[in-house]
Amino acid sequence: MKNFRITDGDLDLGQSKRADLVTGRDKLIQDLVLWLLEPLGTGYSTPGFGSLLNSIVTVGTRSRREGRFIGQEFTEDLAVEVEAEIDRVLSLYQQNQVQNIRAARIAGRLYLYSKTEILDSINGITSSRDGDRAIINVDISTGANKDITLLTQADTEEVQIAAS
Repeated sequence: MKNFRITDGDLDLGQSKRADLVTGRDKLIQDLVLWLLEPLGTGYSTPGFGSLLNSIVTVGTRSRREGRFIGQEFTEDLAVEVEAEIDRVLSLYQQNQVQNIRAARIAGRLYLYSKTEILDSINGITSSRDGDRAIINVDISTGANKDITLLTQADTEEVQIAAS
C-alpha cells in the first residue's frame, strides 16, 4: 500500500515538486515512527490513539517540557514503562494492520499490500541508559522475513526514532 512520504513532519516533495510516495519497508518504518511519536489523545475523534512517549503533560519551571517520559530521570521502573508503551503501540498497529488486510482481502484489494510493509512480529524490546538519555532497541520482523531495528532515544527534551 502506498502512502505519502513524511520528512520532518511535512509532506516530502520530490524532484517533480509533487508529493513523494513511500512503500514497502520504508512505509512500515514511517508508519511505526508516526504511531510512536503521535502524542496520546491528540485527535478529538481518536482520544485513545497515540503514545505516551512524546506526550507533554506540563511545561515546568524554566519552560522545560515535562511528560510521562520526557524530562524524567531514566530509572529501571521507567525503563519497564517505556518498553511496555512501545510494545502497546506496536501491538495496536499490528492489530489495526491485520484488520485492514482482512478488509482488503474481502474487497479483493489484497494486492495493495507488500509483505515488506507488514509487521509480522515484535521480537524484542530492550533499553539501556546513557547519562540522562534512554536508548531503546526494538527488533521487529516483516512479513517478508526481513528484520528491522528501531532505535529510540528519549532524553530530558525529546524523543527521536531511527531505523536500521
